[in-house]
Amino acid sequence: WRGKTRILRFRTISAVLDLHKRIFNGYDCENTKHLYHVKITATKGTAVSRCGGSLIHREWVLTAAHCWKDQPGWTMSAYVGIHPGPGSMVTIIDHQIFDDQTGKHDIMLLKISPASIRTDPVQLPDCSIPPNIGNEIKIAGLGLPGEPPHLRCAKMHVVNCGLNRTPCNSPLLWPNGNTMCYEEAGVDTCPGDSGGGVLFNNMIYGVHVGGGTCVSPAAFMDLCDPEYADWIRKTINP
Repeated sequence: WRGKTRILRFRTISAVLDLHKRIFNGYDCENTKHLYHVKITATKGTAVSRCGGSLIHREWVLTAAHCWKDQPGWTMSAYVGIHPGPGSMVTIIDHQIFDDQTGKHDIMLLKISPASIRTDPVQLPDCSIPPNIGNEIKIAGLGLPGEPPHLRCAKMHVVNCGLNRTPCNSPLLWPNGNTMCYEEAGVDTCPGDSGGGVLFNNMIYGVHVGGGTCVSPAAFMDLCDPEYADWIRKTINP
């Protein structure tokens, strides 16, 4: 398994469902699950983009690097406790993007001010027992701005896949061996779901980094990649 690229292929079942622009053919997340889910927004005037993230430490959120907008005029915000709600905004103190000799990868940590409401972080993976081919994983997302505010969940299965794909016009890397592959007939996501956690046995094993018309298939960064695991551990527990 290690060293192989795994990518999630999403298959749509109708053009009507494609218009929903969020996880569909899924279900409303249970109110007692996915409490770690974080909403991340970037705003500039009337322009708004949205991503998901996962609270992995009371002061750290794991998400996708392409969610960060550092161009002039953009404001980044994070909200914890959004599921089941109402949630509260926290201050983003710093952001760290994984960077090696080959460039920046699509995985990022946000340091936040401790939340005023109690939210338990999601458990980091036990990489001695990763999901295998055919195992069921779970993903959650809010979709694009303007969609209904409730968190949507979906179940998918691990599959083999070929070479990784890269997002449209993105300088970020999805290197072979550092991505995972999943597939489920009739399930789809959108760019607003990027950054959300991929769960197996109630632990987070990946970060969703793809979706929408620019990426086929979509992909998840593999948190059991040794470099990522070491970077996360050293960043949140210096």
